[in-house]
Amino acid sequence: MTYGPMLADAVGLLSSGRPERGLEGFRAAYPQARTRLVAQREEFDGSLHHALLIKDGDGATISLSWCADRALPWPLRGVHRAGEHLLLRVNGIETPVARAIACLDFIWDESALADRLVADSLVREELEETREPLSDAALQEAMDAFRRARGLLTGEATRAWMERNRISHQELEELVALEAAVAALRSRVAAGRVEDWFAEHGGELDVARVARAVFVTEPAVPDAAGFLHVVERAFADGSAHPGEVFATLRRGDLDEEVAERIFAAPPGTIIGPLPAEGGHLLVKVLAVEPAVLDETVRDLVERRIFSEWIEERRNSAKIEWFWGVAERTAGR
Repeated sequence: MTYGPMLADAVGLLSSGRPERGLEGFRAAYPQARTRLVAQREEFDGSLHHALLIKDGDGATISLSWCADRALPWPLRGVHRAGEHLLLRVNGIETPVARAIACLDFIWDESALADRLVADSLVREELEETREPLSDAALQEAMDAFRRARGLLTGEATRAWMERNRISHQELEELVALEAAVAALRSRVAAGRVEDWFAEHGGELDVARVARAVFVTEPAVPDAAGFLHVVERAFADGSAHPGEVFATLRRGDLDEEVAERIFAAPPGTIIGPLPAEGGHLLVKVLAVEPAVLDETVRDLVERRIFSEWIEERRNSAKIEWFWGVAERTAGR
């Protein structure tokens, strides 16, 4: 790669004052390089500082930044105000980020929150390099889908939701645009791979439609015809936990042994009692259906491929948690 002209153009881009406006043109001029524009709002004075990261075909990275005359001096860049460490204030009671994470520490064994935070960072990293502009029509379509998914079917309901979540209209548009960008990235990652993945792993998406209930004490197994009556009576007298009775299960979401028993059973079979959180599970198999690559399953396959892609990136990522002590966070 010839760096001279590219670096000159990069300096021109950064010194323009609005480098985000010229980024697409720069990428079009130098398609052999992956570029990422990093913006940092300086807590000290509120100024916005940009840097450009340029990766060439050999994996090397050039980091380029530009500072205007009389801008915030370099020694003060990155200085934090005390308020930056606050996550929440309720009736004057402040919750620092470190305390919030410590309060959530009980869920680390499941790692769901940690995984989602890391995944979000990895996705945003990719979008900063490859995100494509969203047209007004596409943004409106994404906004309509966002509102439908949350039951915000009127302007009044949408405004109430925004007020409850302390979100402005601009912030809502940014949130929706990000959601649409993630969906587009997921489609790009999965492009050309769906059919092969389904051919190899499609059995994981087989469907079992069941009726189920968790009993407080180990129940006698009823006959198939009386299953729902037994569940109804047990719920009425408190010997069964409240919960969803009818469910659709995917083979890959179940324990392997449980999945084998459910998916091998003919309709009408009672499975269990099985150990379950809070008691003993009985399952009545209503129907078993092999997965078919329709629109719903295609979306599921894209999501599985995307999850695998994120996991691959996570395995090679440098992850740092800025809370607690190093020994406690090193393995997170």
